[in-house]
Amino acid sequence: MIGKLILTVIILGGGAFLLLSDSFEELISPYADATANDIINLKNDPVIQAKFSQALEIIYENLTTIKFSLSDFFRN
Repeated sequence: MIGKLILTVIILGGGAFLLLSDSFEELISPYADATANDIINLKNDPVIQAKFSQALEIIYENLTTIKFSLSDFFRN
């Protein structure tokens, strides 16, 4: 019980530090810039775009299949 309480205090304290600290922006800024650059590089890569489009098509097909299955189920 005490261990859970200590863990909760650590998590809440860390969250409060990140939200209220002025140094949080300095801490996260390099990581945010690197992530933004990675996203831009991925957006400009035609191989990634093709795979993303293919994944969206598969998701759309699966959703359509589920939709028809549910409509058949409730129709009977």
